[in-house]
Amino acid sequence: MSQTTITRAFEQWKAQQGATGEPVLLDEFVFANVPGLEPDRPVDRNETLPPAEQIVHRQAVSRKGVVNDNAVVHSVVLGADVGDFSFNWIGLLNKASGTLAMIVHAPLQQKLKTAEGQQGNVLTRSFLMEYNGAQAETGINTPAESWQIDFTARMAGMDERQRLENIDIFGAAAFFGDGYLVGKSGNQFYVTKGTGYVAGLRTTLAENLNITVTTRPVKVWLDVCWTGTLTSVWGVQSRITVADNLADYVQNGVQHYVFAVAGIDENGNITDLRPKGTLNEQQASDALRKHEQSRNHPDATTREKGFVQLSSDTNSESEMLAATPKAVKAAMDNANGRLEKNSNGGDIPDKKQFARTIGAVTSTTITLGESGWFKIATVVMPQSTSTAVIKLYGGSGYNVGSFEQAAISELVLRAGNGSPVGITATLWRRSP
Repeated sequence: MSQTTITRAFEQWKAQQGATGEPVLLDEFVFANVPGLEPDRPVDRNETLPPAEQIVHRQAVSRKGVVNDNAVVHSVVLGADVGDFSFNWIGLLNKASGTLAMIVHAPLQQKLKTAEGQQGNVLTRSFLMEYNGAQAETGINTPAESWQIDFTARMAGMDERQRLENIDIFGAAAFFGDGYLVGKSGNQFYVTKGTGYVAGLRTTLAENLNITVTTRPVKVWLDVCWTGTLTSVWGVQSRITVADNLADYVQNGVQHYVFAVAGIDENGNITDLRPKGTLNEQQASDALRKHEQSRNHPDATTREKGFVQLSSDTNSESEMLAATPKAVKAAMDNANGRLEKNSNGGDIPDKKQFARTIGAVTSTTITLGESGWFKIATVVMPQSTSTAVIKLYGGSGYNVGSFEQAAISELVLRAGNGSPVGITATLWRRSP
């Protein structure tokens, strides 16, 4: 693709012409063959005329025309009587001052003249210059004819502008949903249908595409280009390439842009390399991912949101930690092992042992053959109107203070109104 620029020298000279009221006259084209010229690289606005030995032809401007108040066109026609030479550099200048106004770097082209019965070629080159007040400053009043305006470069410039604007929105690459997601079914790798952007060019895969992967590890690349002809509709062409490495390249004068959408390791595991969504969404996702991986997180409190650390402690009083399922289970197990107050002791597994544990029943150990009196219960009256009932289980009982009185199974004690609070009654039993 050709590259064009208006030089800084022209801007300075044009300002001088305007200050003196003289017209901006551009009247000569220069053609040159510059070795090593790269037509795809932007032209330096400070560039000057090539050396004389590289200049292959000079010719006066054939026609001038005005497109609008801010655009004029200068044309040159190289007839069949001009040649033979090759050129890849064209300049438009003011011959009297030698001021170079506009430069084009182009792929190498041939100009052949008619000779010895061989028909030569006729070339037309037109330079469209746009700047404020171009028509007034050049004094060109004749409308440009259609043959003078080469819309190819202008349309290419519009396409390039659109591509760059898309990069501002989508970044180097952007994909939506599962578009161009590399997957695997059995041993077959495939690329999922969908839409994505690479280098500002929008491309769509209509159906899932099976790909062949012969060696691993390897990457899967999406290769896109913008192509067409003067008489056809231009559009994005794309293809999938499986390779270790791939870089942007030019083929047959067409710029190709590539992006790795997936990596496949030696075991066939797939790593998705597609950026998701617009550039803003990608940046937000990257920022969140970096934040997640960093340690600069605010701790959550009972008042502020933040990140919470987990803990399995069951005896902690911290309000900065969150309980794990293990800690919750320990608390539930502890609660389930407790007595229910509404059961009033009905859920005690071993009630006799419980009575002994709390001192409601006293136990006495005696030796076989030993005889004597042993205290088996003591009741303290809490107040003067108290009534205490003592029940005896598992054998005959004996009344208080009346030894050898048999068959008492229940003893009722009443303190009485005249009795002092705190009266103590003791039940005794005699061993055989």
